[in-house]
Amino acid sequence: MMFEFEDSEVAQIQRQGEDLQIRFSAARLVEGGKSGAGEGLWQPMLLICKHLALDGAGLEVVLTSIGRLRYGQLEIQGQRLRSLPSAFESEAAYALELDFANGRRCLLQGRGLRPTGQQCSVPSFQCG
Repeated sequence: MMFEFEDSEVAQIQRQGEDLQIRFSAARLVEGGKSGAGEGLWQPMLLICKHLALDGAGLEVVLTSIGRLRYGQLEIQGQRLRSLPSAFESEAAYALELDFANGRRCLLQGRGLRPTGQQCSVPSFQCG
């Protein structure tokens, strides 16, 4: 399964030491290669962004950002990704861009990412 940033719902963002925890109330998961097909799963998920290089006013904007994502992109090891395998884990340097439907924009940089999903999920369907 692939986790897609687009259309996923962020419920909370909080700092834990040097790390940032992004809690998704509804992370969009799709079968590999079926991005944008309209079918998939919604699942609660926690994305841990390790060794965050952000503080001050920039951090305050990030911590108050919640809602549906219009767009998200991860740059890691020379690749730009709009989705991640749900079992993805890396200790590499990253840049994460999150654009929210309400107009907020977060740019995060650090070293190390780890998503952790929960077992409960509900199907998602697109009506045509």
